[in-house]
Amino acid sequence: MKKLYERVQPYKFHMTVFILLCGATLLSLVLFRLRTLLTGSLDYAFLVWNIFLAWIPLGLAYTASVFAWKRKFLLLTVPLVFILWMLFFPNAPYILTDLQHLGHPKPEIPLWFDMLLLIWFSWTGLLLGVVSMFLMQDIVRRQFGRLAGWVFVFATGVLCSLGIYIGRFLRWNSWDMLFNPLDRLRDFIYYATHPSMRAIIFIGVFSAFFIFFYVTLYAFGFLLHEQTPRVSQEIT
Repeated sequence: MKKLYERVQPYKFHMTVFILLCGATLLSLVLFRLRTLLTGSLDYAFLVWNIFLAWIPLGLAYTASVFAWKRKFLLLTVPLVFILWMLFFPNAPYILTDLQHLGHPKPEIPLWFDMLLLIWFSWTGLLLGVVSMFLMQDIVRRQFGRLAGWVFVFATGVLCSLGIYIGRFLRWNSWDMLFNPLDRLRDFIYYATHPSMRAIIFIGVFSAFFIFFYVTLYAFGFLLHEQTPRVSQEIT
């Protein structure tokens, strides 16, 4: 038992975060199930699919993190996983845009219930995105340095916002880039050369929000890290 504890000890924070994410997902699904029982409706069934998609980038980021520690797999595996991660990553914070459905309240259930339901799913998706981003940033930081890691974060924040705009307003899916790459490339070139004001504002505002949210949580993590040695010194 002691050996098991010693093996788990270095990963206790990782395991805690994973358990919390699983708990948040479970609570989201419980709220959705409660809504179906109260209303007999599957109005928000898309949230279940969206939260499933939000877990994919975390799984890909963890896979990349594991292979990144093994030099012989680094150049072969990590770039492929990285491309897949970039395609699926917008699915995590995308759930935030589902809050727009609150503009169409349902008479069979109070608005506050749907608000809590959407907040739970949105918060969970956002956290899944942040954790997967942290894992990918750590890979870039180890290989290319701290500055490159933050350039990666800011660039990904903008690309993520672009992906969310494409998914929400143009109704593209992540797998469209896998199965219809040429058609989507032509469409993308057209929209990129004829940007709308809505696209510019949305991508700019959402990029700023997501990057600020990520940096804030990142700073909180280091604040906790700095406090731990102080507490240990006070105890001793």
